[in-house]
Amino acid sequence: MAKIEIGLLEYSNRMLVHEKIEIDTDKYPELEGLNEDQILEYIKANAHKMNPMDETGWADSLYDELMEMDIVRDKEYDYSTDIYND
Repeated sequence: MAKIEIGLLEYSNRMLVHEKIEIDTDKYPELEGLNEDQILEYIKANAHKMNPMDETGWADSLYDELMEMDIVRDKEYDYSTDIYND
């Protein structure tokens, strides 16, 4: 009788939703004249190089500040498994 080694792989996606923060657009001259949709698109593309709202905290960027906000929802989805031997 032959022996083989097998293992189990688990796959899933995880979504973490962080608390919102209020953005004072007056603190960001680059947002002047943009509508709400344009502001959101700009922030999505540039949050890592924008100053945080709270410049006295530890965060180096708006992105860091957003990442530090409390998690209000944690959901795992698309869960599946597979048995492997290689």
